[in-house]
Amino acid sequence: MKKESPLISVIIVNYNVRDFLEQSLLSIKRALSGIPSEIIVVDNASVDGSVQMLKERFPEVHLIESKTNMGFSAGNNLAIKKARGSFIVLINPDTVVQENTFRHLLDFFQANPDASAATCKILNPDGTFSIDCRHSIPTPATAFWKLIGFNRLFPKSRIFGRYNLTYLDENEINQVEAISGSFMMIRREMIEKVGLLDETFFMYCEDIDYCHRINQAGGKIYYVPDSQIIHYKGESTKKNNLDYVITFNRSLYKFYQKHYQQKYIYPFRWLILLGTIIRGILIFFRNNIQAYYPLLLDLTILNLVIFVSFYVRFELRLGFRLEDFFNQYIVINLMTSAVFFIAALFFDIIARDKYSISKIIKTNLVSFTFISALTFFFKMFAFSRLVVVVSALVATLLMVFWRFFLRAYRKKPGGVLSRDYFYKRTLIVGFDNDTKRLLDKLNSLVTPGLEFVGLVSEKEQDIGKKLSHLNVVTSLQQLPEYIRMQKIDLVIFTTHQIPYQSILATMMRVQNPQIDFKMVPDHLEFMIGKSTIERLDSIPLVDIEYAYGKLFNRFTKRLVDLVFAFSLIVMLSPLAMLLYPFYRKRIRRRPIYLANKGMDTIRWCEDNKWLRFYLHLIDIVQGRLSFVGAPLAFSEEDRSVVEYKLGLTGLIQLNRSRMINNQVRENYELHYLKNQNLFLDLEILLRTLLKKQD
Repeated sequence: MKKESPLISVIIVNYNVRDFLEQSLLSIKRALSGIPSEIIVVDNASVDGSVQMLKERFPEVHLIESKTNMGFSAGNNLAIKKARGSFIVLINPDTVVQENTFRHLLDFFQANPDASAATCKILNPDGTFSIDCRHSIPTPATAFWKLIGFNRLFPKSRIFGRYNLTYLDENEINQVEAISGSFMMIRREMIEKVGLLDETFFMYCEDIDYCHRINQAGGKIYYVPDSQIIHYKGESTKKNNLDYVITFNRSLYKFYQKHYQQKYIYPFRWLILLGTIIRGILIFFRNNIQAYYPLLLDLTILNLVIFVSFYVRFELRLGFRLEDFFNQYIVINLMTSAVFFIAALFFDIIARDKYSISKIIKTNLVSFTFISALTFFFKMFAFSRLVVVVSALVATLLMVFWRFFLRAYRKKPGGVLSRDYFYKRTLIVGFDNDTKRLLDKLNSLVTPGLEFVGLVSEKEQDIGKKLSHLNVVTSLQQLPEYIRMQKIDLVIFTTHQIPYQSILATMMRVQNPQIDFKMVPDHLEFMIGKSTIERLDSIPLVDIEYAYGKLFNRFTKRLVDLVFAFSLIVMLSPLAMLLYPFYRKRIRRRPIYLANKGMDTIRWCEDNKWLRFYLHLIDIVQGRLSFVGAPLAFSEEDRSVVEYKLGLTGLIQLNRSRMINNQVRENYELHYLKNQNLFLDLEILLRTLLKKQD
């Protein structure tokens, strides 16, 4: 790759996506072969080893290390100032580029001298078309239709579908108003004319703003689907995430204020705000339903089974009366539901192991054992023992059945290394020694539930040949039809032999969200697929569970914090009201340092410890602090090594004299996270009180 007079300068802003970045750079280098070019990577203070990986594996890449996460716009601006190419390419680190992408776009710019910027077709990880790769400049009305979801309901409408231009053919070249910042190729002359990206947009809408400025400067922007890339949508940013909706719409509103404040009448401002609220509410409810529908379904089954058991029993004896059930016996439903919920928290099937058959059996066993005990000790429940026994058996069977049914007939491809009751029917695309090495690695792992159907070769004449213990069952050209016929769940591409162009073209021909596609780079250390990275190290992978992260422990910890804090607030209110007039002017918000390099503030009164403690109780109620947690950090050096909630006391606070170095401190913090429970927290609180008395 020549360093002098580059034709293309590729700029990547990276933040904690090392493996995605590595795969992206491998594809970019292959696509830039024979083109005078340079690659500039701006790292926004990543902590995942991205910088070390770049220095070791891509020494030819120009690396700019930022000490802070300055955002997408500022990071790109740093690189644009150093770029020397005639064309500037802004590209996300979670992309894979086809071999002919840059050449096709260079040919397009040469044939269309009026073109100022362009993008190619962008695919989702499942091979479907990403509608976000081209769009219009959002007027308040256009943005409002998108915010309330009309663009999804009426995609072919020129009014409601205008935001993403969904009424245009995805396979035709079109002049558009804006393109995605995930891949944007711009002439240097236009950048010199319109200037750098607006750094007030920390994340999102900076590409819309820049395209709007290009349009205002008389430039033309094109969507050119002659080539394509994959965009994995960001590892931590999901578009169904409420935080994303709020952050994106805040940026969209900032864009509106910048460009449309004087043009549109006042009510349009409130349309944007209203659309944001509506969209946020819909996302909130959808996410919670998706997250907790197994629990809701289980509770529905539980209560229906108990009700039907009561109905059958009493109908056979004296006749069933609905009012009697609700007046007297509904208590069994309520008590069983409450015990079931607590047991579900304990066995962690609400958030983590939702589909675990063994854990749902344990949850039912605990729930109905408790209820059965009540029928022996309380006479009012004595007649309903049969109801409890029958309900336990039927409810457990139904809960097991729907999980078994879902996993068998609605299998959603998961990780290669994940456990499941059903094997994933797997094809490996490749037919060389590196493919054999990959097979050996996969076979050496204990965890993956893979059923290898066979190999896929680029050449039809290889069909029937054997590599290791697998036959070549089809060619790359015939792969989409073979996937449909053989009900394949997972396809693993070895990128050292198969061109990215062939991989992307195959994925686009399949376009099935139920099929999981994985890519393995040359060194065979990890696999990329659907915004996830899976390591292929030879060391067996072991789940490490910390008690602090369990939903049951988090629930009880938060409950105890709220109960204690509210009680103390009520008790100490007279004292606080007495002290407040004297110290009112000395109360302030003091910055504190968090483990994730972020910052927060807490209420503070320097001169009176009782008023300061009262203010901290308010912070505990708001969730900023806990009674037991990490020490308060008022300087960068005191920042906690491990991320967990700050507390008024804790193991570190009780043993400050032993904190001789960071390793000792980290050991104490990890010990607490691993063993945290209600009783340990109470013990720490008691030890703190006794220590202060001493």
